[in-house]
Amino acid sequence: MRSPTKIKAFFFDIGGVLVKVDSSESIQNLSEALGVDADQIQNGMTHALLTSYEKGHLSSNQFYEQLLINCGSNKNMSLSQFRTYWQDVLFPHDESIAFLGRAVKDFSVWLLSNTNDFHYDILMQDFPFMKWVKGGTYSFMLGSMKPEPLIYEHAIKQCGFRPEEILFIDDLEVNVQAARDQGINVIHYHDYDAFSRELKSDYPELEYLL
Repeated sequence: MRSPTKIKAFFFDIGGVLVKVDSSESIQNLSEALGVDADQIQNGMTHALLTSYEKGHLSSNQFYEQLLINCGSNKNMSLSQFRTYWQDVLFPHDESIAFLGRAVKDFSVWLLSNTNDFHYDILMQDFPFMKWVKGGTYSFMLGSMKPEPLIYEHAIKQCGFRPEEILFIDDLEVNVQAARDQGINVIHYHDYDAFSRELKSDYPELEYLL
């Protein structure tokens, strides 16, 4: 059972909560441009490579060059063209964004996201909610990513509230559990309807935001 402490702040994950991430068309475009199968592109984006990129240990150029090696492409493209394909994967979850828009009127709202510099740039350019919030903790800037403790500790310190005063919404169970281990209230996001039901059940004082 959660603490009765009043919620004063929200942490929102971005991908899977506020935006849908669909890389299918982007991978197909990269496949055609680089002259390799889409499966080779997917396989080239190894967990280790993506982790290094989203922790900021690799620049976008280094990430792209390593991806070319991993997928066995003999072709090349400009970094700006790669950036266009790489950024074309984010699509708004309108209901969740509308909820955030209502929440920012009464609460301190922050973003807590594993992301990279190219995706951050397009989010800032095309998604107004990035400017509605107080701020954010982003993996590529900090050098730490969910579910590592450091990124949560930094986000808590940054927002200025106690963990029990924060409600964190994320679509991955491992990230939710890591936040719970820090004493943060959590909702594991599956879709907006399920989120609404859980908010009404566990946080009835927040139901007016739906």
